[in-house]
Amino acid sequence: MIGGAGPSIAIVEGRTQHTYATLDLAADTVARRLLAAAGVDDLQGVRIAIRIAPGFQYVATLLGVWRAGGVAVPLCLSHPEPELAYVLDDTGASLVVSDDAGEDPLERLAAERSAAFRLARDLVATAGGTAGDPLPSIAPGRPALILYTSGTTGQPKGVVSSHAALAANMDALIEAWGWSAEDRIVHVLPLHHTHGIVNALLCALRVGATVDMLPGFDAPTVWDRFADGQATLFMAVPTVYVRLIQDW
Repeated sequence: MIGGAGPSIAIVEGRTQHTYATLDLAADTVARRLLAAAGVDDLQGVRIAIRIAPGFQYVATLLGVWRAGGVAVPLCLSHPEPELAYVLDDTGASLVVSDDAGEDPLERLAAERSAAFRLARDLVATAGGTAGDPLPSIAPGRPALILYTSGTTGQPKGVVSSHAALAANMDALIEAWGWSAEDRIVHVLPLHHTHGIVNALLCALRVGATVDMLPGFDAPTVWDRFADGQATLFMAVPTVYVRLIQDW
């Protein structure tokens, strides 16, 4: 999934910059911790629900789940408990990863389903990370991601994408849009939908571009990013463009 390497900047998070080397190490660390906790050398499609704010921890966790052989189930940050519970039940997630400490309803929801609960910071922290045998080889046809439909005509339905399908989507978009390692995208999209995950995040990482990840959409902040002259790409939905026009 990652095309960049070494000191090139992968993720910008506020005033902090994370290189591709740092991201690669963190993703490997997440994968090894997941495998060590499960006592296996391949998660073999275990579903892992993640609810993490946009930023380095989200990206490292997502990549780490895949490297360990798991299936990522991104959760919406704003969904109420019944909707979160529905996804946990429907996927049969055996592990929930969150970045909320303290009174996190996900921890209780996980416990009610005998699922493990981990904080993202504990998985991602490279200090004291585990080392050991090579990570599993993941066949392209294996499932990688479960995303849920909007549910406008019934209960939301989980849509499974394989590693091969994600790669094909990325490669098609990279060719069509002319992505390059010199690109820098301002990322404001939710990370539980295809647009935010595949189009805006994974395409950038695949070519070695830089992702400037904002915690959410804020029109003045986005205009500031445009004004500083570093951004080459921006993607959004119609409502966001309307708000940008209004703010202008």
